[in-house]
Amino acid sequence: MSRPVLFFPLILLLGLAIPTFAQYGDFGPGSFKNPYPLRHYSDSVDGISLRTVGLQRPAEPGGDRDPPGPRQEYVIVSVQLACDPSRSENCVVASFDFEIAGSNGIIYPNAMEQDERAFDLAPGAETFGDISAYVSSDDTDLVLLFYHWPSIPFTFPLVFATVLAPETKEGMPVNATVGMIARVGPSSDLGFTGVFNRGEQLLALGRNADGAWLEIAFGWVPAELVEAEGDIMSLPVTSAFK
Repeated sequence: MSRPVLFFPLILLLGLAIPTFAQYGDFGPGSFKNPYPLRHYSDSVDGISLRTVGLQRPAEPGGDRDPPGPRQEYVIVSVQLACDPSRSENCVVASFDFEIAGSNGIIYPNAMEQDERAFDLAPGAETFGDISAYVSSDDTDLVLLFYHWPSIPFTFPLVFATVLAPETKEGMPVNATVGMIARVGPSSDLGFTGVFNRGEQLLALGRNADGAWLEIAFGWVPAELVEAEGDIMSLPVTSAFK
């Protein structure tokens, strides 16, 4: 095997290891289950500080943007970015570094024009900007996702709440027995919404009809891959999928 082929997996593994020690702060790990609160800064490790400062929902697309489709809303998340004055070069953030997600488990792409230098800040500078998306009108608990390769690998985004301290829903604690992927719905054929480590505690909010899948705060996981602190069949059925 050639050196370039070996080199790329090594870089990828090092990148994936970053969140295990670098992304924790006063407000938790910035995960889907524990996002950074609205109006609080988080640091992306490479000197880019970011916080969400406002949410417009619904918002008017304006300009030449298409109106929302059926059962859709256009939302705008206002952000503030700052570049560490100790950096030797500008902080550059692309528009496609941002996405929006919600409790439905769907990740919505940024509706901004694709721009590799949407935010270009000199060391010590700060700026404000808007991130927008077309979201399902029934989606709740929206969060802003920020990926900044190579500092923040795609599978471990920083997550920022777009609402202030949502109330905790009642549910049943369950523990992941293996590392696993959460899905958009109760099926392994559906897209994934997050990754959970072995031993991580989740909160099951519901189940499908036969109890094979459990709904958690951000997606669905197979019941056979968790240990529940109770009878999962006592959870409400929250999906029409069997």
